[in-house]
Amino acid sequence: MTQDTIQDLFLELVAIPSESGQEQEIITYIQTFLKQRNISSKPSKQQSGLVATLPATDETTEKAPIIAFSAHVDTATTPAAPEITLTNGYIETTNQALLGADDKAGVTAMLVAIDQLTQNPEPHGQIEFIFTTKEEEGLTGAKLFDLDLVEADFGFCLDAPGPVGSMIRTSRTHLQLDFWIEVGESHDKSAIQIAREALKKIHKHKFPTEMHWQVYHFGGEVLENGNEKVTILSELSADFPLEHCLPYVEQIKQIFIEIGVAHKADVQDVTHMNYHHFHLASTSKPCLIATQAMANLELPQQTVQLEGGTDANVFNDRGIPFLVLAAGYENPHTTSERIAVTELHHLTKLVAEIIKVTAN
Repeated sequence: MTQDTIQDLFLELVAIPSESGQEQEIITYIQTFLKQRNISSKPSKQQSGLVATLPATDETTEKAPIIAFSAHVDTATTPAAPEITLTNGYIETTNQALLGADDKAGVTAMLVAIDQLTQNPEPHGQIEFIFTTKEEEGLTGAKLFDLDLVEADFGFCLDAPGPVGSMIRTSRTHLQLDFWIEVGESHDKSAIQIAREALKKIHKHKFPTEMHWQVYHFGGEVLENGNEKVTILSELSADFPLEHCLPYVEQIKQIFIEIGVAHKADVQDVTHMNYHHFHLASTSKPCLIATQAMANLELPQQTVQLEGGTDANVFNDRGIPFLVLAAGYENPHTTSERIAVTELHHLTKLVAEIIKVTAN
């Protein structure tokens, strides 16, 4: 595909509404695209996406590692359909809408790779293209995805902001910790005072430098029965595995419980796992292959830290090493989201080069 054809495909995808939970139209588009090229695909359970598989081209390439590429088809909620313009080489919106390059840039690159491999069958091993849904809703699609459909030894997740050539080898553990404190209207201390006492004690607690705990919502209300209730929503993130986080989670919970008991307040809590930490060594197979492919294309390389989670967090946790590659878009989840046409082209070339390097 030429750069103009790649751009046109991206714009076709952007024009398809696909907010999380409403992805059927774009899934149908992909299924039709695959069927037109005689590529088999299998839907995953619970509408969590689909996987398209290209078999190895011959007996020699059957010995190559089986690789996968992944991208999510859904976008974050947008207030309006995007109205697109091309300005100084950038595709962006002219209205208060999200562009959806997160992650339709990744989807575009995968579809381009499929099209090129079917029209110009250079030698390659087995390749799997995983299209997930509901990524923007807590990585739900990847968490539900039927991995019995996937044989990959390792993979590449095309879903991070920044210039193509950036890679993410590590990601943090991320937990949601929510607390509720309730007291009667005749109580000697208010629920807000009790909550503040707990927070003050927690802030004096020593956490590892690689761990960060923050409250992002603190609000009180008076219930119909006259009781006062405070809601505390917080996040805990750390640069190490979940099992190393759990003692600190328990310490935070214990402080709330002890102060609640001391003041005869009702304390409740819920802990939710958002995504797990992962770490790929620079000498791991996906990192070595991606590094070589970038060098072959003379792309500027850099390893960066991604604050949010991706489907790669889930696939790594479920036993398939996945490296995250930047897909070229900027300002995701904002109305300033945009992507350079050249970045789209670089991404498609990188996918093709990774396939070539793996086969050799």
